[in-house]
Amino acid sequence: MFIKPLLQEKGVLHFTLIDPDKQSPQKAAEVAARAEACGSDGIMIGGSTAGYDDTNRTTEAIKENCKLPTILFPSNTEGISEKADYIFWMMLMNSLNRRFLVEEQMKAAPIVKKLGIKTVPMGYIVVSTSERQTTVERVGNVDRIMTEDIDKLIAYALTAQYYGMECIYLEAGSGADFPIPPKMVNVAKNNLDIPVIVGGGIRDPVTARNAVSAGADVVVTGTISEKNLGMFEKIVLAIKD
Repeated sequence: MFIKPLLQEKGVLHFTLIDPDKQSPQKAAEVAARAEACGSDGIMIGGSTAGYDDTNRTTEAIKENCKLPTILFPSNTEGISEKADYIFWMMLMNSLNRRFLVEEQMKAAPIVKKLGIKTVPMGYIVVSTSERQTTVERVGNVDRIMTEDIDKLIAYALTAQYYGMECIYLEAGSGADFPIPPKMVNVAKNNLDIPVIVGGGIRDPVTARNAVSAGADVVVTGTISEKNLGMFEKIVLAIKD
């Protein structure tokens, strides 16, 4: 277990997502150090195309400059690094492609076993909040969950819980037009016994606070930590308030 003990210790959590494809390892390490100073609770490392070399160098640089736990958030087997503390062992619950349900996991399992990385089982659910499909929707070939599809969302979320997942992640996708609606977060929280992680489209403290008020246990932000440190700090403070 990883998420629940951390929640018991610190209350609502903030994780910073760093994509190895978007900056050098040195820059990623700087972002992680700033995130730690601002009060973030963990560093997620992953991207849609990040390979082993970039992921490994980035994870190593972050570990040298930041004491926060590092959690791999891989899109495929190439996004694994023996330098990380944990890996989100996830299933894209609403994917229509077997690759994201079990095939990538089968490839990665022997590697994770050999490297001894601690797994955090997670049900990953992508919600469509944008007019156009986000990259994760398109690449993941998802069964689209629109913002009014509450029953479908809960069905996928409960499936993840009954599979024994430690948490679920409600994701709007990188660059999403809008965040996950608070109503969706609230209904998920009220129907589950596992922590709810929320990310995508969170660019200001009001949106972050709305997610927490609706029941989010963990809020994830990515791009804002690289582009606007002042706003990033406000977001973390709003989550922790």
